[in-house]
Amino acid sequence: MAALRARLVNPIVWRVPGHAARKLFSFSLAEHGSMLDLASAAHLAPDPERRALYLRHMLDEQRHARMFAMRSADLRLRDGRQSLGFPVADNEDLFERLGELRFLAFVHRGEKRGRQQFEAYRDWFQGRGDRKSASLFTAIIRDETRHEQYTHDLLVELAGSPARARAEIRAASLWEKWRIWRRLGRVIAEQAYFLAMSVIYLISGPFFRLAVRPRAAGWINHGAAPDAAHVPPPSREWSAA
Repeated sequence: MAALRARLVNPIVWRVPGHAARKLFSFSLAEHGSMLDLASAAHLAPDPERRALYLRHMLDEQRHARMFAMRSADLRLRDGRQSLGFPVADNEDLFERLGELRFLAFVHRGEKRGRQQFEAYRDWFQGRGDRKSASLFTAIIRDETRHEQYTHDLLVELAGSPARARAEIRAASLWEKWRIWRRLGRVIAEQAYFLAMSVIYLISGPFFRLAVRPRAAGWINHGAAPDAAHVPPPSREWSAA
């Protein structure tokens, strides 16, 4: 399914001016986020062999983030635009939130989906003679395939059976859909709040200006103290004292 979607959107994603560089930068951001989560896994995993696996995976994700960012910068500089720099993602602490078993299932799904998408992108660039971009995806696909395999094997080992591992993958899929839904709801809520406040400002703005309009010249404030308007200013000698 991921590969099919990628092939369907290829003509749009990579042909719109400037969009290819932004797309590659989004990949860089995703890889950097994965790197942060794997760094947490390498620190928190109870087994030293698994910590070593997560650490190696983390270093791969760090390298992928740099590769995508550099290719994005190449495309933008070619178009006379400034590089987007290097992305800084947020750490979601997924290892702590999900536990190691569910975390492995989540990572396995992501690696499999990424590998399928990247294969479609590699084929697209190969068909159009862009060997530099095709080589970028080819190199990353090798790592993604290895990540996909080791996370599956480790998941089966920790789950105790292939059936339990498949159940964890399904549960991770449902959790991911829930996370996407919550993020979408948060974005919609923020946009709705902005729109509502804009409408309130447009409606209340004229009334607010009427309320704070300064008094016309010659009006007298009858609530002030008697002869307040006729109190002479202090003399210079008093001021100096």
